[in-house]
Amino acid sequence: MKTYWLLTIVFLTLLFTGCATKNVSIMPQTDVNSSGHYVAFDDLPEWNEARAASGLAVLRKQCALEQVPAKHDVCTFAMKAPDAKKFFETRFRVFMLADEQGETGLMTGYYEPQLNGSRTQSRHYPYPLYGTPADLLHVELAAALPELKHTYLRGRLRNREVVPYATRAQINAGEIDAPVLCYVDSDIDRFFLHVQGSGRVVFDDHSTIFIGHTDRNGWPYHSIGKLMVSEGLISKEKISLQSIRRYLKVHPEQKRRILESNPSYIFFGERNKGATGTLGVELTPMHSVAVDRARIPLGFPLYYAAQDPLTHKAIYNLALAQDTGSAIKGQVRADLFWGYGEDAEAKAGQMKSPLRLWLLVPR
Repeated sequence: MKTYWLLTIVFLTLLFTGCATKNVSIMPQTDVNSSGHYVAFDDLPEWNEARAASGLAVLRKQCALEQVPAKHDVCTFAMKAPDAKKFFETRFRVFMLADEQGETGLMTGYYEPQLNGSRTQSRHYPYPLYGTPADLLHVELAAALPELKHTYLRGRLRNREVVPYATRAQINAGEIDAPVLCYVDSDIDRFFLHVQGSGRVVFDDHSTIFIGHTDRNGWPYHSIGKLMVSEGLISKEKISLQSIRRYLKVHPEQKRRILESNPSYIFFGERNKGATGTLGVELTPMHSVAVDRARIPLGFPLYYAAQDPLTHKAIYNLALAQDTGSAIKGQVRADLFWGYGEDAEAKAGQMKSPLRLWLLVPR
């Protein structure tokens, strides 16, 4: 009898091990390595014509700027497809992204902030928004070291040597020679603009300018939220954009130290439209995501399953990988663009959702 049960256990173990889906690595685009496994469109939760149609509309807007990888003739068919669902099911294969930790990752959120500003500096508007410095060097080593292709190396010349560019603290202390786009009234709002990457500035005469990320100083991004949790200033369960903002306003004596603990600094340029991503495409709320471009190719469609941070209801959408972020690293990882306004800020600031992510790979 013992032998019978032992053989049964061994058989069941081999059966379920054999049925487990094994991850594979693919290169949907040169220098992009994605891991996971292929599935059917029927495996996408809540996949339907309405979600396909909304995703196709965003893809067509992207195609108008010719930002889809040229080796795929996706746009030719996208622009004339009469049936959105059939278009995706015919022209793409579904690849469920997974890593060593499994198929569930993390989705955070971002938004387009609004700041109050002026073209001239004053006591009320003391904080500059800088354009790209003339002495900022791009150090390109990918030809010799391909593994550094997606590494942003920045520096400047000092005595014929390339040295790291100034940190956030050094720039705030005036160690920079760069054009000033305008001045704003809050260094907290300015910091979060750096995190979001683009936004708008409203002047006293009610005119508005759009600004977007053009470059960075090259220092790695350090999360002030993680610092504040580690120091016991805010609990891990309550950390969010909103709780960070409240703490800094109540404790102004700690504000500079906390903000400058992140050495990364972003430079901006004026835009003629709202928030745009790395591809140069105007972002679409709920349908544009920032990704790790070393793991997910920019311009490709993605289907995601996540959770609304306020209602806790499931959300499913077909999105486009149109942006990147220094804090967005990993395979099953994305940052969802929520749009503009108070509601967008509230949801983006609290978004920390479990994420399942499927990459649509052109056939």
